[in-house]
Amino acid sequence: MKVLNIKFRKTKKVYPFLINEFQNFQKGDHVIVDTIRGEQIGIVLGVANKLGMELEENDEVKIREVKRKLTEKEVEKLKELDIKADEAYFKCKKIVKDILPEMNLVIGEYTFDENKLIFYFTAETRLDFRELVKEVNRTFRKRVEFYQIKQNDEGRILSAFGKYGKEIYW
Repeated sequence: MKVLNIKFRKTKKVYPFLINEFQNFQKGDHVIVDTIRGEQIGIVLGVANKLGMELEENDEVKIREVKRKLTEKEVEKLKELDIKADEAYFKCKKIVKDILPEMNLVIGEYTFDENKLIFYFTAETRLDFRELVKEVNRTFRKRVEFYQIKQNDEGRILSAFGKYGKEIYW
C-alpha cells in the first residue's frame, strides 16, 4: 500500500490517504475520498514522504483509502457545485447577519453527493446557534453543518497574501 497526500479543495488542508500498488494517480488529479463528513473531493499532491513510501501489511495506521478518480464529467460538476455553494453562502450570510451578527461566515461547500451543506465560520467566543441552524435548515431544506475554524485557518482558506505577493501559510 502507498500513501498519497490529498489536499481538500475548499479548506486546503492536507491529509494522507491509502492507495494500492495497482492504482495510478498523478499530481493534480481530482479524487473522491470518504471522510467523517461524507464523500469529499480532494486533489492529489503526490506520494507522502512523512509516513514513508510503502506501508507494511501489519502496520496499525488508521488511514482511509482513496475511492476513485473523478471523470471529466464529474470535474465539470464540481464547477456547478461551487456556484451553488457560493449562492448558498450569500443566502446564509444574510440569515447570519440577522440572527447571529457576531459570527463571521467564511465559506460554504456542498459534499459531492449534494446531501450536505457545510459552512465554516470564525467567532471570538462560543456561540449558541441553534436558532440559526433551524432557520438555515428551513431555507435550504438540506442537512446543514457549521464548523468553527481558527482565524489563521480563515487566512489559508481565503488565500491570504503577505509581503511581495507571497501566499501566507500557517
